[in-house]
Amino acid sequence: MKHSQLIVTLVLLAAGPAFIGSAAAHPKLQVSVPPQGGSVDVSPTELQLSFNEGVTPKFSQVDLKDAGGKAVAIGAVASGASKKQLVVPLPTKLPVGNYTVNWRVVSEDTHRVEGNYSFKVNR
Repeated sequence: MKHSQLIVTLVLLAAGPAFIGSAAAHPKLQVSVPPQGGSVDVSPTELQLSFNEGVTPKFSQVDLKDAGGKAVAIGAVASGASKKQLVVPLPTKLPVGNYTVNWRVVSEDTHRVEGNYSFKVNR
């Protein structure tokens, strides 16, 4: 093997895991408002979900349930300040209590991921 072929082979072997890692990446929820596991003193006017990569609102879903598992009316999922953020309006004030946000998103590279988190409204 020529010296130049050996160098190219070594570079490709070294870079391979980086390419595999980025190709296998899936969207992960990084920040939410209200915060995951947190509590708020005032009913939020919207939910904000920020991911580590771009997500497609058209193919993403968010629902909100109260402590009894009853669905709470929410607005349509929309893009937020960036393509990595989803915003969901809350048309009515949430009563005091615990809530669970269930989300299903499709990333720009078509990976589907779902998850949930809870928060509490104190007053």
